[in-house]
Amino acid sequence: MRTLYCFIFLAGSFDLLRDRAKRTKNLVINDASRCIFLSSAIVIYVAYRTAFKYTQRSMIQKVELRDIWYIVGGYVITVIADEVLLALNDLIYHQSETPNNQMIRESFMDANWIVTVLLIVEIILIAPIKEELIFRGVLFNLFFSPNRIVLRTLLSASLFATVHATDTVFGFLLYAFSGIVFATVYSKTGKLQNTIALHVLNNIVGTLIILLF
Repeated sequence: MRTLYCFIFLAGSFDLLRDRAKRTKNLVINDASRCIFLSSAIVIYVAYRTAFKYTQRSMIQKVELRDIWYIVGGYVITVIADEVLLALNDLIYHQSETPNNQMIRESFMDANWIVTVLLIVEIILIAPIKEELIFRGVLFNLFFSPNRIVLRTLLSASLFATVHATDTVFGFLLYAFSGIVFATVYSKTGKLQNTIALHVLNNIVGTLIILLF
């Protein structure tokens, strides 16, 4: 259980540093960025070593055609579910986007071009690698026996949703369902690179929407 709390804390470490950097006007950008990327590198290394210990699988494996189908199919399912849950969230709670996305949008609005580039790199590359290593690579394999796929999936998806800022049921379900899709792709293919690719694709599109609309 101590390991579980540790990884949940590490998963949100960048978000806390980013918020602090945003609110501290006199913070030196170079020092802040070095600290942020160093902390993410440490999290990724520790999570990778832990995931490898439990699975004995490299993060990079041979890409097959079925991997592409799972990535594309997972993305389509995620987009459809997101649209439905966002519509329900707007209808019932009058909230057109989650607090997590609002925070990201505000971060871009207040940032200069250097911070904007760093935020984009973190959102579309570092965060997917870090989160998939922690929630699918580690937590998916840390609890329950290998044949308890449903319990593993629900656990990793629930914790994944917990570390994202939400304040409504449908907001939580939006991230939880994405976590279920990621976990399903991982369990079906056995390749962490597929969930990372799916997560990267999802964040690229989401970031473009935030920046352009």
